[in-house]
Amino acid sequence: MRGSCLLSIAIPAAVLVLGCDGTPTAPGGTVIVDRSIANAASPDRPFDGRCDTEITLVPPLPGDPTNFLRMHIEYVCQLQHLGRTTATAEQLVIFTSPTTQTASNTTIYTAANGDQLFSEWSGTSTSTGPDVAFSGPATFSGGTGRFTNASGSAFISGTASFVSNTGQFTQQGTLRY
Repeated sequence: MRGSCLLSIAIPAAVLVLGCDGTPTAPGGTVIVDRSIANAASPDRPFDGRCDTEITLVPPLPGDPTNFLRMHIEYVCQLQHLGRTTATAEQLVIFTSPTTQTASNTTIYTAANGDQLFSEWSGTSTSTGPDVAFSGPATFSGGTGRFTNASGSAFISGTASFVSNTGQFTQQGTLRY
C-alpha cells in the first residue's frame, strides 16, 4: 500500500512539472520577466589586450583647418574574446597647443572568423618631439555576426612615433554580446 501512495503523489506532481514551461506568472497570467535570465544571455565579458599599429597620414580634405591631422591606422591585436584581430581606424587629430592634441576615431575590429565589432574612441595626447602618448575611452556599439548587438567600453592607453609611423596601445574594459 505504501508504494501505491507514493505513486499517487508522484504522478500528479510530474504532470504539474511537465505541464509548465518554467516561466513565472503573476495572478491573471501576467508573465514576470526575470532580468537575470535575460542578462545571462549577453553577459559582460572582460575585454582587454594589446594592439600594434601602422599609421598612414591622409591628405587634408578641402576646408580642413590647419590644426587638423587626418590618419588611417591599421591594427594587429590580441584581444580577449576576439583572439588575433585586425582593425582599421580613421582618426582625426586636432592640435590644441604645440604639445597637446585631442583625437577621435571610428574603428572596425575584425575577428579571425570575420565577425566585426564597431568602436568609437576619443581622447587626449601629449607629444614630445615625434613621440606621442595618448589615452581615452572607447565605446563599442554593434557589429556583424556575434557582435550585431554588442555594447561595452574600454579605456585605451598607448604611444605612437611619427618617425617610424608605428604605435601600440592596450585596452581594458567590458564587452557585452
